[in-house]
Amino acid sequence: MLNKEAARSILDKTMAQVGHYATAVLSATEQNTTRFANSEISQNVAITDMNLSLTVYDGKKSATCSTNVVTDDGLKELAKDAENLLKYVPEGEFEAFPFSDEPVQESSSDGSLLKAFGVAERAKFVKDGVAFIEPGYTAAGALNFNRNVLAVGDSKKGFRYSAYDYVNFNTVVTHEDGTAGGRECCSYTAPPDILGCFKNAQATAKAARNAVSPELGARTVVLSPLAFADLMGFVCYMLDAKEVEDGASFAMGKLGQKVFGENLTVRDDANHPGLRPLPFDTEGNPRRTLTLIDKGVVASYLYDNATAARQNVKSTGHASIWGQGGFPANIVIDGGGQSMEEIIASTEKGIYINEFHYTNFVNARSLQITGLTRNGAFLIENGKLTTPMATVRFTESMLDALRNITAVSNHRELIGTWGGAALVPGVRIENFHFTSKP
Repeated sequence: MLNKEAARSILDKTMAQVGHYATAVLSATEQNTTRFANSEISQNVAITDMNLSLTVYDGKKSATCSTNVVTDDGLKELAKDAENLLKYVPEGEFEAFPFSDEPVQESSSDGSLLKAFGVAERAKFVKDGVAFIEPGYTAAGALNFNRNVLAVGDSKKGFRYSAYDYVNFNTVVTHEDGTAGGRECCSYTAPPDILGCFKNAQATAKAARNAVSPELGARTVVLSPLAFADLMGFVCYMLDAKEVEDGASFAMGKLGQKVFGENLTVRDDANHPGLRPLPFDTEGNPRRTLTLIDKGVVASYLYDNATAARQNVKSTGHASIWGQGGFPANIVIDGGGQSMEEIIASTEKGIYINEFHYTNFVNARSLQITGLTRNGAFLIENGKLTTPMATVRFTESMLDALRNITAVSNHRELIGTWGGAALVPGVRIENFHFTSKP
């Protein structure tokens, strides 16, 4: 994997080729995946890739080119292309932003996950897990071990480097009649409970047989951490200052206002020991710990350099590798005072949902989301999980749903999200709307 010295060498060689001020983002990944289907390993793959994005500046003009050919000739060609493109682009809104000189604690992998998730070790995890699958059921899924490096720098010798490892696992256990139960887990530090995922998915699939079609309309729901994380991802991504600027976000004009219930507090915390150890963003700014929602109040937006400059604030260090705007990658949601078992026991009538599927916006401005239940949903009657529930579609405004949270679990799980991870509790929500049957 790309070490600090090798990453610095690539950036230095690139900068030596340009005649203007320049910045660069170097990302390297090593993806190792063991896939299984029909309770057998079907594929072992390893993919190594590297991408270098170079931006050159001339006043308010800037040009960006990228390559995954990081040989000496490839770096020369990249610099030449960017310098040539700079001649033809119009002026933009800003000159180059200064590269941050604030101190940042660089991160590096300790190698523990590498030792635990080699090819043979991944195969053993799958073999041991499949051993729990009962006759009439099959397991499918994937065990991924990724090594990641991000380095950013500029032509004035600014430099940041971070290396971290990540493992994620998912499985779906399916009965021959099509009934299924699913489970996933992930970690940046110690091996997650993969065998526990197999056992949980098997138990859910077994309990979910002979499902009934539920009544539509407003219902009380208890959401697992996995299901709640799916919904909260949409909320947090809409706290991007660029989305607010463009008028696309529910949070436009809501900064400092109470929008959700008091029992919802959400942070983006790059310093949390269990989350992704990436202390800076793709512009080299330190990632600041932000309280995004404070007891229901919209407390902060996520800024990159450009959105911060337009709004006369300081970047929060959340620039995205995918383009303009701020991106949350280390979401932490405060837990409550009850266990999931206690929340279910105190629910007289409702629905427990293990997982959502095909969730998407209906209307981002009103935070209206739709999606399907999947891999385990059960009726709750007199405080107990009873009859399994067939797949059903929900359509709900999170502006309403997150004001109707009546219980938050003290148990939280690390859930993989778009580009990061989230530490999330389970919740109970009143008046959650189911709208159709697929």
